[in-house]
Amino acid sequence: MKVFIYPILLVLLVCSNLSAQAGDDRLKEINTMAKKDSMGWNKGGGLGLDMAGMGFLNPKVGAGGNRFGLGGLGTFFANYKADKVFWNNGISLQLSTQRLGKTSPTQKTGFQKNLDILRLTSRYGYKLGSDKWYIAADVFAQTLLLKTYASNYLSPIDANDKVVAKFFAPIQVTFSPGIDYKPNAHLSLFYSPCGIQMIYVADDSIAARGIHGNEVTRAADGSITAYKKSFFGLGSEFKASYNNKYYKDRLSVTTGLRLFSNYLDHPENVDVLFTNNFSIMIFKGLSLDLLGEYFYDNDVLVQKDVNKDGIYEVKVNSDGTTTGPDRIGRGGQLTGAFLLKFSKIF
Repeated sequence: MKVFIYPILLVLLVCSNLSAQAGDDRLKEINTMAKKDSMGWNKGGGLGLDMAGMGFLNPKVGAGGNRFGLGGLGTFFANYKADKVFWNNGISLQLSTQRLGKTSPTQKTGFQKNLDILRLTSRYGYKLGSDKWYIAADVFAQTLLLKTYASNYLSPIDANDKVVAKFFAPIQVTFSPGIDYKPNAHLSLFYSPCGIQMIYVADDSIAARGIHGNEVTRAADGSITAYKKSFFGLGSEFKASYNNKYYKDRLSVTTGLRLFSNYLDHPENVDVLFTNNFSIMIFKGLSLDLLGEYFYDNDVLVQKDVNKDGIYEVKVNSDGTTTGPDRIGRGGQLTGAFLLKFSKIF
């Protein structure tokens, strides 16, 4: 009997090994196909809408006034991946305006600008022996789309209401060669010891106000004699990004952090850009997004609500001085928004 049992066991063992080997080969084949599918270009984008309105006819005392707000977020990405290289590109626009009804005879009418940020990002990387380390070059550019007047309205309220910002005035560009560490598909850590940061103001009259971080020319006594149209910085840059999905892909989290220290001027004052996006899927392609952003640049001035009335009343004069109950100065800008967003992968 044993004579028959041993050959049968040997056949079963060989078949088991062949089956396991076939399973391993199939798994390798699936992983190879998945890797091939992820190669090449991957493109997509999203459009978010922020709209709110409130109207009154014969409002009761204490009811307030009319309000209409319109804005949104548009994003587009085009990412390329090959065996040893990647090239990620993205462009985004955050734009929001509002129109308030009159609550006094002297109040101005028209649309006011709430938010206007146009950003372009690009990073190219080449693999250094493993899938985790890349030598890379990173480009970041930021400007705005629409004209901004000193009154913050989209059109001048009087003859003295001058333009204080517009497309390419200013524009901030950073170029940084460095190392990109990708421990997994969700996390990226980039560092450059020699990043170049430039600010350029394309309009002479806007540059003369000296409010966008452009350099100044000073006299012997330290007084400002002229404003240049540009700013140049050389420093250290660190970038971290994280994205992942949770709860059966119904919650998406995207976080980015950018730190820049200028070796040439007060390196202890680190520029910060910290962005967060939480996206809750309602159904395929449509989501509710919560955006949060913190921005600080030691060379860029922001408006400050000195009298704490919730209204930023700062008028920037042609010589760079300001008038009004509030003022401009160094500080951080916080931005938050809720959006209904439609996304599509091309």
